[in-house]
Amino acid sequence: MMRFLLSIVFVVMVSVAAWAGPPSLVLVQYRAFPHSIKLTRGAGKTQTIKPSPAAANNKNAEFEQLHAVLTGLYQEGYALQSTSVLGSADRATEVVTYVLVKP
Repeated sequence: MMRFLLSIVFVVMVSVAAWAGPPSLVLVQYRAFPHSIKLTRGAGKTQTIKPSPAAANNKNAEFEQLHAVLTGLYQEGYALQSTSVLGSADRATEVVTYVLVKP
């Protein structure tokens, strides 16, 4: 009887795992110059976060804005999976892409 109950529990656990969908994925793209932050959650779900007015007078404001975006995603349960950096030889057009997943 005990084996029968354990086998039922095992079948239920396997079937629940099979119903689970793929993890939720968010891409955040940060461009230093000209300053911009783009966030996408999939097709048709892309938003551009405009620079705050304080960024004109405060050099740290753009990093604080990126911090706020990443903090919001962490609060939603996302975790950083990887990053990539693309840039030109003069580093004027450096773009950093963050890949965040929510299991």
